[in-house]
Amino acid sequence: MVSNRVPLVMPKMSMTMTEGVFLAWRKAEGDPVRQGEVVCEVTTDKVDMEVEATVDGVLAELVAAPEDVIAVGEPIAYVDSESAGLLDGLLDGPAPPAPAPSPEREPEQARAAPPEPAAAVPEPGRVAAVPAARLLAAERGIDLATVRPTGPWQTIRVSDVEGQRRGNGRGVVARLAEASVRIPQVVVYRDLDLETAAARRAGRPWTAEFLRAFAAALRGHPELNVAWTDGTVRGHERVGVALAVDTPRGPRTPVLTDPDLRSPDALAALVADVARRAHAGRLSLAELSAPAAATVSDLGALGVRAFQALLTPPQAAALAVGAVEPVVVPVPGGIGTRLRCTVGLTVDHRIADGAAAARLLGTVQRVLDAGTV
Repeated sequence: MVSNRVPLVMPKMSMTMTEGVFLAWRKAEGDPVRQGEVVCEVTTDKVDMEVEATVDGVLAELVAAPEDVIAVGEPIAYVDSESAGLLDGLLDGPAPPAPAPSPEREPEQARAAPPEPAAAVPEPGRVAAVPAARLLAAERGIDLATVRPTGPWQTIRVSDVEGQRRGNGRGVVARLAEASVRIPQVVVYRDLDLETAAARRAGRPWTAEFLRAFAAALRGHPELNVAWTDGTVRGHERVGVALAVDTPRGPRTPVLTDPDLRSPDALAALVADVARRAHAGRLSLAELSAPAAATVSDLGALGVRAFQALLTPPQAAALAVGAVEPVVVPVPGGIGTRLRCTVGLTVDHRIADGAAAARLLGTVQRVLDAGTV
């Protein structure tokens, strides 16, 4: 069987990804590898990812080195394999014609060197930096746009950040917010009564309880279980809700699909697991790229009573959850306290009006009371 040299390329980890940063090799040149075996680690500013071999063979050539910035689809290594693997479709057709023989051997010096991979073109406004440099910049409040890069392909290294003065660190947040504020948005607030829900919560985190109730409400309001894509409202077949997780490297938003169909205890365990992996930078591509109609952001643990969450395009809604606390309210014969929480629901005004948002929050309240729509 003929041995083929198969490229192992920088994977595309999100719809907007154009490049990635190589982190480390798990295998050495000359090591045997099997299909599905982890060969190396790469990262973007969103997620760290393990790259697996696509065929059985021998790791013949390592192209990438730690901290290299590599365009999506460019090779990071080559595997010598006796399996056709990725070349099946090419090998089925007729063989290409052999080149005409040369009268004499071409001198080694005259051979054309293989073209070097083209430098990755960053997204507009995005600064290329290794993950450790991004983390250090965030910790020190330094805007990476003000840092002079010295790494390969004009990539910022840790040493570049260490020699930089502190900035306001708002560059990344500003670019994300700009995309959101261009969307017409309407926000509706409601105080949710949690007395009934608290009686059966059984110690589960409130974040998981709100996530489950919100997903169930979306299922009952298909007009908001949608996305605005290319000027068109497109419905989702399933209910996907992203959960905003605060991490040292900035917010991460893994998507939980059909969370309301899980048992309350199973969902609480899943929420804890994705939060832990978000902090460790170990979220999967599927979790970050799954379709979602909305995002849930819970700042109640930080003592925030109410706030507005911006939309994440192309999602239709964003639920902002405040602190759960006893509130003084009128009761028959005087005043008393009820366990309450103020939530704010932001919706894309191109998709729905404030009345639709109010109805959705009314359903959230009924789900919290009854446990179902």
